[in-house]
Amino acid sequence: MESIPNEVIAAANAKSRRLRELVRAPEILVMPGAYDVLSARLFEQMGFPAIQGTSGGIAASVGYADGEVLSREGFLDITGDIAAAVSLPVNADAERGYGDVAATVRGLVARGAAGMNLEDGAGGKGGVGRGLVDLGAQLESIAAVMEAKRALGSEFFLNARVDAFMVMKDDPKKALDEAIRRGNAYAEAGGDCIFFLQVPARDTIARLVKEIHAPVSILAGPESPSVAELQEIGLARVSYGSAFLKAAIGATKKLAQEIRERGTVTALKEGLTTPEVAALVRKAK
Repeated sequence: MESIPNEVIAAANAKSRRLRELVRAPEILVMPGAYDVLSARLFEQMGFPAIQGTSGGIAASVGYADGEVLSREGFLDITGDIAAAVSLPVNADAERGYGDVAATVRGLVARGAAGMNLEDGAGGKGGVGRGLVDLGAQLESIAAVMEAKRALGSEFFLNARVDAFMVMKDDPKKALDEAIRRGNAYAEAGGDCIFFLQVPARDTIARLVKEIHAPVSILAGPESPSVAELQEIGLARVSYGSAFLKAAIGATKKLAQEIRERGTVTALKEGLTTPEVAALVRKAK
């Protein structure tokens, strides 16, 4: 096992502490999803205090499907490039942990990441053939995260994801009960924040905030309450997954269609200028 220099761990710890402070602060933490260095630098320039990595966005940006199809090393390298490109805390999306959860934690700490998501869904993405990892097995994965932290002297942040609402769509009450059960188990095991997908209803979010014994986060979509409403509910954190990658490729498609169909580039007026892009990629050596 390759050792990680103390100064690298210390720098990562500072970002982990900052991320934990932001999640526990009274104001909701809004974390946009970076899929490459350019998007991360844009979010930093715009004043966001922290950045979430997006597994789906990162994978798609290099031609892979979501769901740990991209190798662990590929995921670590891209996430490391993002973390190195900004001064903000970057929380990685480690999906199910890429097999050896402890090795994934060590790899992320070595690359300067502040923390990671760890999901409890099993099987196909998008809810197709999706199930839940046995609770005991997921707690073992979380224990592996905690042990890896202790061994390194790391303050690594764990955003523990619960997929109950994605898996148990036909029984909302059962899904909510299971989400609360798992969320509290993950919090007790060391999760810093408990993360839920596919929870658009305000009342359900409010119930999670009330019942979970840790800060709560959701993945927001078009039907989700606004950030102001989520703040009022008491949500600690909100993120957006691959939304920014989808928006970016959508804008690319719009411009390409205009060129193909009309031979003009008026849609380019909505893009950044060359000097604006240059300002994002410029980095002091």
